[in-house]
Amino acid sequence: MRDGVFRIRGKDISRVEGLSDAVFGFAITLLVVSLEVPKTSAEVLQAMRGFFAFAFTFAILFSVWRLQFTFFRRYGLEDNTTVSLTAVLLFVILFFIYPLKYVIGTLVERILLHAGFPGMAHVEALSGSGIQLLLIAFGLGWTAVLGVFALLYRHAYRQREALELTPVEALATQASMWRCQVSILPGVLGAVMNAIVYFKPSLQEPAGYVGLAALIPVVIFVRRRRKHYKMQLSVATTAPKNIVEA
Repeated sequence: MRDGVFRIRGKDISRVEGLSDAVFGFAITLLVVSLEVPKTSAEVLQAMRGFFAFAFTFAILFSVWRLQFTFFRRYGLEDNTTVSLTAVLLFVILFFIYPLKYVIGTLVERILLHAGFPGMAHVEALSGSGIQLLLIAFGLGWTAVLGVFALLYRHAYRQREALELTPVEALATQASMWRCQVSILPGVLGAVMNAIVYFKPSLQEPAGYVGLAALIPVVIFVRRRRKHYKMQLSVATTAPKNIVEA
């Protein structure tokens, strides 16, 4: 069996995966607005408001679960390092779910307010010291989740000989590690910018300009790195005996 260019190494569900599935399932239940069936039109509209935010947060959480599922399916690792990093990931998920739900929910409600959705008279603005702390927590949570996956892929790459990864699989593992590292940057940037504004409110506008300026080298780096990995993958495909190091 294969998963793209990868040979399937994790064919059976391990106890670590079983625990992960339970934690992700519990996290999804925390996203649900209410378990009661709406009885009035006002309650239906209130439930619909929560549905849009639930859809977005569910999609993000499912993407994280899918990323972990793919990792275990491709590598089948169950050593101490993998178990420890998985424990950190599950801890972060349970912490991250609250700022994720609140930030996404508030953004969706602001969008519905501007779109003229009925019953949107009381929508909290994304401003103030309390919101800034939540945005800092959101950025740190995002950074921690993707950081754990970057470490997992780094660990898998270091075990490439024991896992008998092919040159293409090794390159794909490096590419996954790199994508996680790049995906960390928005969380780091958001947390830093909101921390600056929280401690120095007068720097709100300069912090925004600094954030936009910081995106320029990030975009350049991403484009060059993608081109580099495509070239490496082409070499590894045509010459499978040569493992190209990044």
